[in-house]
Amino acid sequence: MPPNLVLIFLCLACGFLFQKLRAFPRETPQVLNAFIVHLSFPAIVLIQVPALLTETQPSWELLAPISMAWIQFVLSFLLMGALAKWQGWNRQVTGALILTAGLGNTSFVGFPLLEALLGPESLKTGIIVDQAGSFLVLSTFGVITASAFSGAVVSASQIAKRVFFFPPFMTLLLAIGIALVSPKVLLPVHPVLERIAATLTPLALVSVGYQLRLSPTLLRKYAMPLAAGLVFKLALIPAIFATCLLWILSSASLSTNVTVLESAMAPMITAAILASDSNLDSELASLMVGVGVPVSIFTVYLWSLLL
Repeated sequence: MPPNLVLIFLCLACGFLFQKLRAFPRETPQVLNAFIVHLSFPAIVLIQVPALLTETQPSWELLAPISMAWIQFVLSFLLMGALAKWQGWNRQVTGALILTAGLGNTSFVGFPLLEALLGPESLKTGIIVDQAGSFLVLSTFGVITASAFSGAVVSASQIAKRVFFFPPFMTLLLAIGIALVSPKVLLPVHPVLERIAATLTPLALVSVGYQLRLSPTLLRKYAMPLAAGLVFKLALIPAIFATCLLWILSSASLSTNVTVLESAMAPMITAAILASDSNLDSELASLMVGVGVPVSIFTVYLWSLLL
């Protein structure tokens, strides 16, 4: 098993164990989440975005990997929203489900799986899927959705302000400016940024593991939304993209295969953190990640066999 996947399972297990042993204070997830949002995630943006903008040549072949996350989130909003209304789920459950089913773990889980299944060349397209797709959707539609379903009465200007002042989004604007002026400006601090960025995966997974409750009572309580979210994320969405790209458009390029596999990845860890920070249903969000990550290891492999 690739080291990155070992790290994923290990950190999830550590977070779960810390919760059971009460080795950390109750506020641990909030502290870890704040560190991730204000430091770890912005460091990744500063490392990847300037390089992505300067090294990627625009082409029609990039349309599928860039648009995948946007289409996925819109479908999640429509389908999960309709299902929630039919089932009578509250706003907190609905918002958490839309976020975690609509945003995929296209980097922390996605990159090691892509490298293992499609080879190192696939990571170039994987980074485009993650930064131009998943990250931007999280920073815009994701923040808007979290604000709208949080239960608090917020105006359009307040939502816009939250999007703009979301630390990773502010860093994105800074990274674009750096790319336009001179990407080499960041070279002296790259080693520091890499060290900070490396904290994202372990801290995020420990935070999710700490909030994870796997009691039979809790699994029964969230059986319907959990099953709906994971079937949508791990089966329906990749089936839609595989059908459209492989059979209807007859595209079998590496970027097409990357797009399909990235669409099949587990729910995004940072989406669960955003849901928790926005007073949505943190138990459901943690279950979506905690159950979705290990299950996706096998389902993504099955999709790779199909490809």
